[in-house]
Amino acid sequence: MRKIALITGTGTGIGETVAELLLTEGYFVFGYSRSNSIKHSHFTFTKIDLSNLQEVQKLQLPNFDIASDVLLVNNAATIGSILPLDKKEITDIINEYNLNIITPTILCSKFINTYADKKKMIINMGSGAANNAIASWNTYCSSKSALDMLTNVISEENHKNLTVFSVHPGVVDTDMQKEIRESDVNSFPLHQKFVDYYTNKDLFSTNFVALKLLQIIEKKDNFEEIILNLRDFE
Repeated sequence: MRKIALITGTGTGIGETVAELLLTEGYFVFGYSRSNSIKHSHFTFTKIDLSNLQEVQKLQLPNFDIASDVLLVNNAATIGSILPLDKKEITDIINEYNLNIITPTILCSKFINTYADKKKMIINMGSGAANNAIASWNTYCSSKSALDMLTNVISEENHKNLTVFSVHPGVVDTDMQKEIRESDVNSFPLHQKFVDYYTNKDLFSTNFVALKLLQIIEKKDNFEEIILNLRDFE
């Protein structure tokens, strides 16, 4: 049985680390992002701007004639411009929602249809921000909340041979955290809190997150909840 993973946002951060880990576990990995540094015989890279809905609509997921278990990790996301809503550019609002919720929704639909008869799993990378109203994270909080609900609804629809989770990874040492620390302190009331996470070494590593995701993938039947918070893991 061949194991196949489709992962968005493999250019950096969690997506890149998860792709590299799954390659060591014998997966054939398809990565979708704007950049790539992974070089492996079982890695196939597709350059795509996932905030561009025309590109996303045209995307053809790979077909497999052999028996396969297929995994989709909707990881790509943006914190967006960290500003009060009335200060944000309209184009930024559109692009942030496109990347964070519209593209994952489209990819879930394509994935379910393309692999209708195969055993499959979707992991949507959520966030604790889905449950917390954080000033100047307007599109991020709302889109992550929508992603959790999308995950719950997909589960309720009882699609054939499908397991689905939304995973909240916690505060992770990625480029997104760097963007948050470099944001305007006058526009982001919690700025110092996120600087302190970094200074106090309270950030999870991408390796930690990748290993926990592998645990979810391998032991999926052990989880009763659809929304999983990695902070609850031992």
